[in-house]
Amino acid sequence: MDDSFQRSIVAKLDRLYQELLDYKPELPATPKQSPFDVVLKLFGKGAASNGQNKAEDSILTDAPRGLYIYGDVGTGKTTTMDLFYDTVPTDKKRRIHFHAFMLDIHARINAFKRTHSPSEDPIPTIARELASTAHVLCFDEFQVTDIADAMVLRRLTTELFRNNVVIVTTSNRHPDELYKNGIQRESFLPCIKMLKQQCQVVSLDSGTDYRKIARETESVYFSPINADTNKVLHALFALASDNVPAETNKQLSFLGRSLNVPLAANGVAKFTFAQLCKDAHGSADYIELARHFHTLILTDVPQMDISDRNEARRFITLIDALYESHSVLIMSSEASIYHLFSASSGINAFETQSVLSADSASGSLMGYAGEEEVFAFQRAVSRLVEMSSKNWIIRSRNQALAQNALRQERSDEQQHSQNVHG
Repeated sequence: MDDSFQRSIVAKLDRLYQELLDYKPELPATPKQSPFDVVLKLFGKGAASNGQNKAEDSILTDAPRGLYIYGDVGTGKTTTMDLFYDTVPTDKKRRIHFHAFMLDIHARINAFKRTHSPSEDPIPTIARELASTAHVLCFDEFQVTDIADAMVLRRLTTELFRNNVVIVTTSNRHPDELYKNGIQRESFLPCIKMLKQQCQVVSLDSGTDYRKIARETESVYFSPINADTNKVLHALFALASDNVPAETNKQLSFLGRSLNVPLAANGVAKFTFAQLCKDAHGSADYIELARHFHTLILTDVPQMDISDRNEARRFITLIDALYESHSVLIMSSEASIYHLFSASSGINAFETQSVLSADSASGSLMGYAGEEEVFAFQRAVSRLVEMSSKNWIIRSRNQALAQNALRQERSDEQQHSQNVHG
């Protein structure tokens, strides 16, 4: 299907591609900073703060101007960016989901603090590390909902641009709408200004959700929840794992913590909704889960309303992690995917807003507080539709087969090495 909006974005990405052909940035000299400057900056006072604000207002760079692509869900933002990333003429590039990027940044900050004086600012060092390995950073789903991320991003974007990094990102939001109504949002405004200065802001909003265009689908979502549904999921677990004996309570260890997997076998994991979304889990847990398992079976997903807001947010974050890793999701739920998020009565204590759209999910997203959540719910439904397509499942299966073959090859090499040296 010809889409003039996508053609416009591709033309702008081609402009950037041409400018990157001979782009060989040099890292600027490391600025020297006294502990006193850092203390003033932290408290937003004195010459250090004033100097920083002036620097943020007037960064000079020879880097090509990046691209900030925003628009509604399913319009092709990620697809066009990925086409650009695959062809961009440099090995020093990185493409990452924004959730995962911020987890990495916070981990780097914590590691820096363990080995440096409390008075030393980690952000310039981290930005230089990133710039040394990636001249081009591509982010998917740029969004800011957390004050800790907002405060880090204000300084990090400045330092990345100061180090001549080119940023290409997708988002559901115009930069001016980022972190809207967030705590201390005025402190985040310089980040927005910097993004608009260093990236061309373009809209990709044709009104067509390509994920929801009719596709040949396989049955991977089952409702309502009953004995027959449970039997089907049991059989699918055995089928997806090639009848490999299951392991109970498998422990995944990462970032100094562990995640219990109730049932696992041959790249397939099985959880109840309560185990993954009622318990206190975050994006780091879901990303790790998606890294280890190509298929997740999730049972007993309830229909959620405003009283289940925390669980709904975790569920949406889980969908994002599975989508980004191209995992297969098999699920049993009380309602169809179009009606998982429903309004409930008697919620006047919250500021609510309605979303009216032409698709079959149109009245089901009403009743949630905050525009960010409404966008997130729309994106989750759209992604669930795409993840049920036959093409998605075949690609995931092929990816799993390739990974298994690679693991077997490495195991054979290790066994051969042991035999030779044994």
